[in-house]
Amino acid sequence: MVNLHLEAYDDGEGKKAQTEMLKEVLQEEADKGNYVIAGGDFNQTFSGTDDSMYPEYEGKWHCGEVDQSEFSSDWQFEMDNSVPTCRSLDQAYAGADQTNFQYYMIDGFIVSKNVSVSSVKTQSKSFANSDHNPVVMQVKLNAD
Repeated sequence: MVNLHLEAYDDGEGKKAQTEMLKEVLQEEADKGNYVIAGGDFNQTFSGTDDSMYPEYEGKWHCGEVDQSEFSSDWQFEMDNSVPTCRSLDQAYAGADQTNFQYYMIDGFIVSKNVSVSSVKTQSKSFANSDHNPVVMQVKLNAD
C-alpha cells in the first residue's frame, strides 16, 4: 500500500517527477509479485477519467493529468466521477454558490493486475471535514 499526496502548487514539473518516481516504485513492487495499491491525492486526474462535469474555471488552480499510457497495461486506474473528490480552497465553501464552485477529480487509486477491484465510490460528505471527499475502494487479492 502506498498512501500518497503529490505536489499541488507547482509548475507541473514536481507532479511529473513524483509520478515518475511513483511509477518506478510501483513497478518494482509488482515485479516482486506483491499486491500493489497506491491511493490518495494525486493532485492530477487520470487521463482515462471523464471529469467533464467538473470544468476548470479560468483563473483557478489547474490540477494536471496522469497519462495512463506512460504506464504498462498491467495497471488499473480507478476514480469515481459521480461526486467531486476535491473542492477549491480559494474561497469559503459555507455560504458560497456551490453551483459555480470549482471542483476536481484528483483522488483515486493505481492498482496492480493481481488485484481485482470490486468497487470505487466517492462518498458525498459535502466536504464537511476537509477540502476532499473520501474515496472508498473494495478489492480482492487474486491468488497466483
